[in-house]
Amino acid sequence: MKKYILFFCAATLFGASIAQAAILPASSSAEPASTEATIETAALRFKQLSKQERKEKSMAVNRAVQQYRDQLKDGESIDSNKLLAIIFAILIPPIGVVIFENKVTTKFWISLLLTLIFFLPGMIYSLLVVTGNA
Repeated sequence: MKKYILFFCAATLFGASIAQAAILPASSSAEPASTEATIETAALRFKQLSKQERKEKSMAVNRAVQQYRDQLKDGESIDSNKLLAIIFAILIPPIGVVIFENKVTTKFWISLLLTLIFFLPGMIYSLLVVTGNA
């Protein structure tokens, strides 16, 4: 998650568009040259901005980093994988367990069995597994 936030901050600082930041993967080891080219292009665009625009972009990045640090201090770490697992635990309980565990375990089989017997117990068990109460 830190990689995404830092990349977003750098993309905002260097003037890259948000759409480009969302499309680029976190670990693009297959195409490092294209990532470097993107960063160089963004750096050139940033240098072409006026002094006032550069200052505004830098301040926006500093505010975003400060908000992220405040969230970490408050103990609010945003984990998109856990959020996705909770959503799937409600809709398709066994899939939510697999997303949370990152592999097929006995908790998956229990969730599948409970879901096949009746949906509600499977959903409750999956939510307990994903939230860490099982």
